[in-house]
Amino acid sequence: MQRTLTAPEKTTQLLVRINGTLPNISTIFDEQKSERAAEIKRKQIIANTSCSVFSTSPSAADSSSANANFHLLVDVGEGVVGSLEKSGIDLTSAQSKIIISDIPNAVLITDSHDDQIKDLPNLFNKVVDGSDKFSVYCTKECCDQIMSKFPQLAERRSAFNIIEPNKPFITGPFTVTPIVANHGDNSTPSSVIYVVKYQDKKIIMGWDFLSLPKADENLLWNPDLLVLGTQTYNPHPESGMISVIDAYELVRRWNAKECYLVGYSGLLDSKESKNEWYKGPSMAMTTAELQRNIDSHLKVSGDNGRFRITVANEGMLWAAKEDSHLHEEEDNRNPIGNVIEVEGLQKYTFKIEKDNKEHKLKVTIEDRINRYSMQFERPRKDKDNEFIIRGEGEQGTFSKGPALKMELVHSESKDTPSALKILADKGNMLKGKKDVFHDDILISDIDANRLKKYFQENFVAGSK
Repeated sequence: MQRTLTAPEKTTQLLVRINGTLPNISTIFDEQKSERAAEIKRKQIIANTSCSVFSTSPSAADSSSANANFHLLVDVGEGVVGSLEKSGIDLTSAQSKIIISDIPNAVLITDSHDDQIKDLPNLFNKVVDGSDKFSVYCTKECCDQIMSKFPQLAERRSAFNIIEPNKPFITGPFTVTPIVANHGDNSTPSSVIYVVKYQDKKIIMGWDFLSLPKADENLLWNPDLLVLGTQTYNPHPESGMISVIDAYELVRRWNAKECYLVGYSGLLDSKESKNEWYKGPSMAMTTAELQRNIDSHLKVSGDNGRFRITVANEGMLWAAKEDSHLHEEEDNRNPIGNVIEVEGLQKYTFKIEKDNKEHKLKVTIEDRINRYSMQFERPRKDKDNEFIIRGEGEQGTFSKGPALKMELVHSESKDTPSALKILADKGNMLKGKKDVFHDDILISDIDANRLKKYFQENFVAGSK
């Protein structure tokens, strides 16, 4: 069946829909907690098993492409097929209609637990002519376990594609990298999460994991959307999943500007109620209560506005935003100003602020763990190289701060990224003293062009 969706913005090319059904909380709570269980069941509408990623083309001219409107489904637990059938609920407006089938073009499976695969036979049954209309991707161990649980799918085995962790593969317009996940369960050693890339956008689908052993964290850096499964607010490894508290750390560590949380029930948090000194949540919360706690944490921690964490509801639709600085022609017409912020391709973000009145330069660099904030005097271009900025160390009461050498290396090769080389050191004044900061920050060609323009607007050549 085809459904008519409409992108929330005319230019949208990437959509994510939260699918799934509610955890059956009423069967978990005991009779003494039945009143609270009813309240949770009434108010908690968190989808916990699945997401759909849509690449869309509002332009009729583009719709002839096989990948123009592609539906990538991640996991298909109980109730997901029914949720997909409802995906045509009014997401439409008068802007641009997009035709997408509720039968996916491809399915990614994270592990073989029922909450990830139970509706898989139902999904196959929706293909009326009996042919394999979509491809399923999972590890070999996961595939074997699926066949063991659903022998009726043996005749459809040709639809299954075996994947290997850390080896990217392409399905439709997406490049997908599976990453091994520790689910805290020896029966599912083949659990994975997925990093999905579409053009310059990155989405991480990461539910049902406690840790990611041996993961290359550069692959996880700076996602446009991070979807995390958090069964509890407080850490409870016995759940096999990270907690909301763990999610706070991962959002900062991976620099995920937007995060959706799925899978929360909070039942194990009641263990904290036995500790009279514990001041955090010690019972299951409704969706609204959980969101208030998250918003409060982000506000108190100073991350409000920088990061956004949303408790996801079934049917919620996320649309990738088009970066404002991607329009290079428009950028060339408008001045950048005296402040520029850049997100590196790997582990760094940085901000450069020029104070023209005081003739100073402030450079702030953040990685997954540290934050470096440095200020320099008399910033200027190197007299021999316009792409090198130098600055003198600030003179303090008893010592002088580090000097700056910041060089923009704009690569001409597609295989080698551009970089901003930053060295802040104290020269020979303190022998044996390590550099305050010394590293290459890899950046996109678009950001390299922005930095080039920033240098041209804000600095002039000068001598020491």
